[in-house]
Amino acid sequence: MMAHVTPSERAIAELANEVGLEVATALAQKFGGTRLYVPRNIGEHHPIYAALGKETASLISDLVGGGSIDIPKMAANRARVYELRSQGALTIRQIALDTDFSERHVYRLLREKLDEAQGSFFD
Repeated sequence: MMAHVTPSERAIAELANEVGLEVATALAQKFGGTRLYVPRNIGEHHPIYAALGKETASLISDLVGGGSIDIPKMAANRARVYELRSQGALTIRQIALDTDFSERHVYRLLREKLDEAQGSFFD
């Protein structure tokens, strides 16, 4: 069973492919739940510049400049679930508390990720 990927999640995943998961996660943490306009030239007073620094802001403007990107609100939390689980130090309960998800949702996310990794019997 493949997890449903929203257009916003796809947009952040595409951005992560270009600028890295760390930058995409930072965008989601700072601007999650919003549509973010990215100017062609990001000045030092722009929120992206202030949040992520000059180099990263320039990279993002090179990729998306003149357009907008929808930043999913919970993308950062989902990424954090996977990160914390891969480290193996926390229980599901602790991960839920850290990410503001329910334990049930943490289990669901991990199951969907496992299903994606395993693929279908018919693939």
